[in-house]
Amino acid sequence: MELRAAHYVDGQVQPTSTVRVISATNGHLTTITIEVEAAQSVSGGTIELELPYVAMRFLEQGFQSWSVVRRTTPGDIRPVRAEAPRWFRGQMLADRDGAGVELAGDGYLVFDGGVIGFLSASTSFGTIKVARDGSLRVVWLLDELALEAGQTLQLDPLLVALGDPGAMYDEYAELAGRASGARAPKRSPRIWCSWYQYFTAITPTIIRQNLALAAAHGVEVFQIDDGWQAEIGVWNDTGPAWDVPMSQLADEIRKAGCTPGIWTAPFLAIEGGTIANEHPEWLVTNERGEPTTALFHGGWGGKIFALDTTRDDVIAHITNTFAQLRRDGFDYFKIDFLHAASAVGNRSEAVTRAQALRRGLAAVRAGIGEDAYLLGCGSPLLSAVGFVDAMRVSEDVAPFFEPREFFPGFEENTVAARNAVEATLLRAPLHRRWFAVDPDCVLVRPVETDLTEVERLVVRETALASSGFIALSDDLSLYDDSIWTLVDDLYREAEAIEGTRSLPDPFAIPLPVTTPGGTFVLGWDPASSARE
Repeated sequence: MELRAAHYVDGQVQPTSTVRVISATNGHLTTITIEVEAAQSVSGGTIELELPYVAMRFLEQGFQSWSVVRRTTPGDIRPVRAEAPRWFRGQMLADRDGAGVELAGDGYLVFDGGVIGFLSASTSFGTIKVARDGSLRVVWLLDELALEAGQTLQLDPLLVALGDPGAMYDEYAELAGRASGARAPKRSPRIWCSWYQYFTAITPTIIRQNLALAAAHGVEVFQIDDGWQAEIGVWNDTGPAWDVPMSQLADEIRKAGCTPGIWTAPFLAIEGGTIANEHPEWLVTNERGEPTTALFHGGWGGKIFALDTTRDDVIAHITNTFAQLRRDGFDYFKIDFLHAASAVGNRSEAVTRAQALRRGLAAVRAGIGEDAYLLGCGSPLLSAVGFVDAMRVSEDVAPFFEPREFFPGFEENTVAARNAVEATLLRAPLHRRWFAVDPDCVLVRPVETDLTEVERLVVRETALASSGFIALSDDLSLYDDSIWTLVDDLYREAEAIEGTRSLPDPFAIPLPVTTPGGTFVLGWDPASSARE
């Protein structure tokens, strides 16, 4: 087939850019490589390629952990999404201007004809757009990348895998993981995390109270979550309620028989905080030269800025920060809100947002070393392959099932157990092919929760079906013998079904998920409530 692509800047074709399309077909697989040669200097824009295929059913998905993943059809565009704030649209979608205008599969598109997806995201973010008539076009987002006259740029390759969508999903994930240098541990650890019981109200006393119980019941990683740090952006000091050095707590965790784990958000700086005040030059800026808003977070105090990871001093700061945490005794790192490194804005160097993110991830990995365990969250997925060992692939699970607060049209993009369940299952084929899939925590406590018994079961079954990555996040003193027996059973079941996952039919309701130990068919329709 003959394919043509063009370079667009501000909606206009760049006549001085030569775009070459090189395709190679082997059976049902076609690999497409794009080369762009600039005859004169040009900045940013997009490379767009029309494809001769039609999608009448597909998985819409944004580019990061918390983005929408849903089964839909071309007409379900939700125009109200265009009214959401720019920072939120940019957080959830590779192309924020597409919100409410068109639908897309960021990174890859699973559709009724197979899978179309990028094999890597080291050069740019990519998205497959679906028009109202189901026609498809591929877009490589060059952001602020500067091309000099005479320069040739090779973009991340695209794979077209035509055939059964479930089988092609597996094949695409395998090939993209291999091309991106995936590191997927063969076994997921058993974890305790402080977040879903205590949120930011943690203290060394709370940590110690749970540590003894965790160590006595097979928990392998004991992770201190948000609330320990001096402020968002400062990870070398503790908050006012924290009268114990983190190195001391890490030592206590290790002596109890667990691996010490810690939460950070490495690319954030809070407005009015230490970094924003002392190093304003470290921040990504907007068109007015002001720090760009990466997100709003009421629990932290409001506006949060993004670090400019194209600066050498910022990279040194990140690497040194994580090297110190490793010296303090931590071997397991959960890094959160990673999308901030790819915030839309101006940086000291004219690169793509994908390149900026990867520089930041490389700095974290350099600081902790190759042998530390790295769990990503809130991250563009494909760009992180090769850096992280595990990745959250859904919204936060939450101690309640239905969404409560969200921007209109984005009900899947808010904390709620149902949102965690559906996204996790629909991304299950990424398990062990890109990284270990983190389905978020299983909340098994029968009290101090708004989850019903059936809803808690749905969350547990999702964790087993999608990966077997089991993380507890309850006050462990609330567990009686029957709950610990349930936890032991979870561990045994997870061990028995270690391995990759498949979706025989990604569009089936209820959705079957195949594991090495058999097929899970979750008896829940995401179009209805689990309480029914």
